[in-house]
Amino acid sequence: MNEFFRGLALVAANTVRELVRNKLLYNLLVFAVLLIASSFLVAQLTIGQWDRIILDMGLAAIEISGVLVAVLIGVGLVAGEIDRRTVFPTLAKPLTRGGFLLGRYAGLLAMLAVNVVIMMAVLTAMLRIADYQLTRVVVAAAFLILLELAVMAATAMFFGSFTTPVLATAFSLSLFLIGHLLGDLQAFGSRTHSGLARALATAAYRLLPDLELFNLKSLASNELPLPPGLTSTATLYGVAYTGVLLVLAVTIFRARDLK
Repeated sequence: MNEFFRGLALVAANTVRELVRNKLLYNLLVFAVLLIASSFLVAQLTIGQWDRIILDMGLAAIEISGVLVAVLIGVGLVAGEIDRRTVFPTLAKPLTRGGFLLGRYAGLLAMLAVNVVIMMAVLTAMLRIADYQLTRVVVAAAFLILLELAVMAATAMFFGSFTTPVLATAFSLSLFLIGHLLGDLQAFGSRTHSGLARALATAAYRLLPDLELFNLKSLASNELPLPPGLTSTATLYGVAYTGVLLVLAVTIFRARDLK
């Protein structure tokens, strides 16, 4: 067991070192920072409610750039390694496939957390320039965005464990879009007269992640109170769903023939 965690920690540390040199990561980070900074200029074109514009654009930039990092880089850390055959020297060492995949995930999650902290620091600076303060709801919104990114990174690992990088990316981004539309999907299932369509909509609603549970952007930008228990419920849901995805990813990756 100690060897497993030692190998996992080593892979995670190597993943962080690789990502620090990844140009795509920096490009997405710079894009998000510029978008957050530009929110102050856009807010000046409106009459009042500058904080709402800054928070809308800022939190959206954090989410979008984070999802792109989680998916594009997350897929490359597993499916990309398999596709380029660079995974074999690593697995030739005394390291299990599960330790490799979980180590990759841990390193990616660490970089996602650092990115969110950096972007939140920029957003806080923009709010202070506009003479607004960071509220408890905004902090909760940022935390739930990080949880959403953790789910998306696990999704990228899951699809990357058994398919090609292109398909894994497409599946992950599609799940992100569907995950924010599950409420509409449920409404469609309740209104449709087709039994097959209702069954498919119900199955999708129960199996796919409800990413809207992590969405507090409207509450934060409109200065609405945080519903009691929402953050803890979303945290438990996110951790549980991430755990299930990682268990499935490890199981599939262990059984996959990499030749």
